[in-house]
Amino acid sequence: MENAVVFGPALILFVFFAVLVICFFCLVFSLINKSKNEEWSGEVIDKKTDSFEDMDTGQMQDYFYLLVQVENNGKRKVSLSRPIWEKFSVGDKIHKPKGKLIPEKL
Repeated sequence: MENAVVFGPALILFVFFAVLVICFFCLVFSLINKSKNEEWSGEVIDKKTDSFEDMDTGQMQDYFYLLVQVENNGKRKVSLSRPIWEKFSVGDKIHKPKGKLIPEKL
């Protein structure tokens, strides 16, 4: 009986945090899976970069993205790493195939 009183709350807390961690990983997996299952084509209408200060280190970080006019009259903001971002130019036709995370230049 004493063990249940001592270890009961600790066990409940452990189970609670385990459920939170499992839910977090399920959310991340579902977001990646959703992105992989999308397919679209469009034209690069702008290349942009933003800078922001990292709150932990105080260093400036760069954020690279493309603004894409997709074929169904919508716009999409596509975040990329700098080396991939540099491969694209305004006016390029791009296609994001199903099953991949990064669009390809046509």
